[in-house]
Amino acid sequence: MSKIEFSSSDTARMVEKLQTYFENELNQDLGQFDAEFLLDFFAKEMGGYFYNQG
Repeated sequence: MSKIEFSSSDTARMVEKLQTYFENELNQDLGQFDAEFLLDFFAKEMGGYFYNQG
């Protein structure tokens, strides 16, 4: 499977959503770098599962 790439504006929106989720649901601060790393992990390791559902 090819690498999933997002535009910088999409990445920024998704990073913000991850940070908000971590803060509201887990009471954890998630920095910009960590959120981008987590997003990359989800895209690489789990993206295919979402793609196959579509």
